[in-house]
Amino acid sequence: MSLALDEFIPGLRQADFRIGVVVDEAHHGFTSATEAVRFYREVMCPDFTLLITATPDDADVEKFRKAAGIGELHRHRVSRKDAVDAGLIKEGVQCIAYLAPNHQETLGDIPATALAEGWRTHNAIKKQLAEIGVNLTPLMLVQVGNKGNAGTSAIQEAKARLLELGVPEDAIAWYTADEPNDDLLAVALDESKEVLLFKMAVALGFDAPRAFTVVSMRGAKDTDFGVQVVGRILRVHRRLQSRVLDQSLPALLRCGYVFLAEAESQGGLIGAGEKINAIQTELSGISPYTMLVRVAGEAQIQVIKNGQTTLLPQPYTPPSWKPADSNESASTTAHIHDPWDSAIIQTLPGFNFPLPNQLAASKPSEPHQPATPLPGNVRHSLRAGMPTRFQTERLPLSTDALLKGIGAHLKLNAEVLNAGLRKSVKITRKTITDIFSHHEEVVDTVQAKLSRAQLARRAQRVLYDAQYYSPRDLEEILLSRLRLEYNDHQGIGLSDEELRDVLNVILANYPNLVRDAARASAARNKEIVETAPLPESVEMAPGAQRSRLNVYGVMPPDLNEHERKFAELLDADTTGTVLWWHRNEPRKPWSIGIVLPDGDRYFPDFAVGVKDRTRGDGVLLLETKGGYLLNSEETLEKVVAAHKTHGPPVMLKRRDDGSFWIVRYIERRNRVEEDQAFRVENMAQY
Repeated sequence: MSLALDEFIPGLRQADFRIGVVVDEAHHGFTSATEAVRFYREVMCPDFTLLITATPDDADVEKFRKAAGIGELHRHRVSRKDAVDAGLIKEGVQCIAYLAPNHQETLGDIPATALAEGWRTHNAIKKQLAEIGVNLTPLMLVQVGNKGNAGTSAIQEAKARLLELGVPEDAIAWYTADEPNDDLLAVALDESKEVLLFKMAVALGFDAPRAFTVVSMRGAKDTDFGVQVVGRILRVHRRLQSRVLDQSLPALLRCGYVFLAEAESQGGLIGAGEKINAIQTELSGISPYTMLVRVAGEAQIQVIKNGQTTLLPQPYTPPSWKPADSNESASTTAHIHDPWDSAIIQTLPGFNFPLPNQLAASKPSEPHQPATPLPGNVRHSLRAGMPTRFQTERLPLSTDALLKGIGAHLKLNAEVLNAGLRKSVKITRKTITDIFSHHEEVVDTVQAKLSRAQLARRAQRVLYDAQYYSPRDLEEILLSRLRLEYNDHQGIGLSDEELRDVLNVILANYPNLVRDAARASAARNKEIVETAPLPESVEMAPGAQRSRLNVYGVMPPDLNEHERKFAELLDADTTGTVLWWHRNEPRKPWSIGIVLPDGDRYFPDFAVGVKDRTRGDGVLLLETKGGYLLNSEETLEKVVAAHKTHGPPVMLKRRDDGSFWIVRYIERRNRVEEDQAFRVENMAQY
């Protein structure tokens, strides 16, 4: 009959045995928040304790010493150089990072490149071991992120990439807290496994002397975590230790290799090398192998926290959730499902529908009948001789002609067509030959496969940018055009799947291609229709500022500072150039709209009747912009827009001195810049 440990230990103590405890990986494995520690304190009650850690950080040890009430802590330090000379750890670690140009940083599949080069190095190490007659299968570690793309887990995604590289499926093991598929210690010894996929936690406390190579698929700037990653590949397998001591080990096998898919994580590894190196000159640092003697009382070792997560986070109690009351829920539901919700209908791009309760109140062909003014308000009537209707743009209800126009106007020159066939992108590879000395840095270039997932995501953003068109219909039109160019004209014979990949490459590299084609198609297909008549009067509070040339003879109250100053400039005209001016409110039945490439409409701030203006039906449209908005994406679209009747609006910027300047679009720089001073007397020529 065998005794349980909690019965066996007290029996040993009664037999005058002294009890000792060895705690490995003490920097993170010895805490008060575990059942194991309760067993250690209440059952083991050791006479002495030996703690071992490979983390060269004195801060945790000092916290432990104070918490344990230990006056003097006896410790033994081992520097990296001593461990190298003893044949226990490798001489150095090479760090390889990949850097893509800014405009291509998401196009290249850098993780796949890092995996491919890591696997190539792994095979070279395997071949070298066989050549020197050492029967040892090396292990490649692959650190994955928290989640993969397209709904797959990070483990599944990394495994699929390894299979594409020719890694045998039965040679791949993986372990995460969520997917503990393989036993870590078993993998360390099982030489049928050549690759271990893991997340961060496995890097802490996992002993794998077979490991020579780490491929990191996620960033880790934290130095402490860098120490843990380096530690996994520093150790020398016992079958090689004698060859290290007699200096017969080839150079390839004397180093570890870290491939970084996230270049920013290089800083954490360099810091790790510096931290470990510091032990050689400053004995205050804890070395890779440290023994801490005597644990007592309620002492505990602090958990290391890195820049990504905490191994044993503090318990978190989420705030209580209070469901909305039934009235609020009902109100929200009714709002969402109301098919005549004005906020939804009035923002449909290219359209402005009257609501059901408006249809009975007024007809589009009749002037708007003003309601009785509020008590105290003043009604200002439309002045005699003023225009009562304007012309606005809209897109046709059917998008068939518009989509065909986009396909026809797509500028697929030789540069764009060649880019679509690209399979890789050139990226920079930076190698630090040893993170412990890092005095030598080698920079060269490699070809990285294009990331299909990243390209597809960027292409989808382009397709969904055009709100007026169905993204699926737009994609089919673009694929038809590519099929014509590549298969019919060039005879390449791409499949539908290959054409879709080509389209993704083109849209990701040339995101404005569709927008420019949509602008050209809209210009040919948009319709000019008459607006609803202007209201016969407007209602304002008493004391509203009068206007000499406004169509209602009053200054609109909703003007911002720049718009008000411009309106006052128009009123101050003494040359007779300005006949009238009108504040063009957005999305009113009588508003002047200009169709934009995405199908939405743009409403310039002002419509001005100009004497002797032969163009634009005698009407000039103007827009004012603050300097801080001058090069926003919205402004860049508006500055090149043009009304089919009135022509392109004049866009103005107000300087600090109060003067207005006309701005123009510089295509080669894709910027809006000042062009010339605005002069009221020249409006007929603008």
